[in-house]
Amino acid sequence: MLNNNQTRAPKFIGDFGEGLVTYALIRSGYEVAHVDHVGADLIAEKNGERIAVSVKTRNRNTDTNESEMVVISDDNIAKLKFFSEQFGMSPVFAQVICHFKTNSIHLFIIKVSDIEANMKKTKHGYSLSFGSRSIETAKSIPGMKYSCWSGESIDVV
Repeated sequence: MLNNNQTRAPKFIGDFGEGLVTYALIRSGYEVAHVDHVGADLIAEKNGERIAVSVKTRNRNTDTNESEMVVISDDNIAKLKFFSEQFGMSPVFAQVICHFKTNSIHLFIIKVSDIEANMKKTKHGYSLSFGSRSIETAKSIPGMKYSCWSGESIDVV
């Protein structure tokens, strides 16, 4: 059995999240480019609007008591805002959650200005809950764009 330091799974999961956000942006009419820079993973343009996107991807397993909440950290927001200011773009945050308990993948996309104005502040950032009792609240945050893919079933050979 591999220990976690010997696997490339976190990188592959991160790449998957960036690909999923790219797909969502393209479906919304954006032209998208991947960047390798502190603070942003993607840049996109649509009708003259230029955005810088930070993508975070998290797995939530069935065998654990992990919280059905993530924190959008102040540090990540600061890095994204700095990048956006350098290149004259609007900062946008994307959170991908692969939720094994419900066989679903959740995608949240929101402008940083909407995070700061409308989300619950925690000690180190902003709280985003996605559990069955809180998903409707998360989806109704002003400015939140939400997509969900459910019924995932993968059989391994």
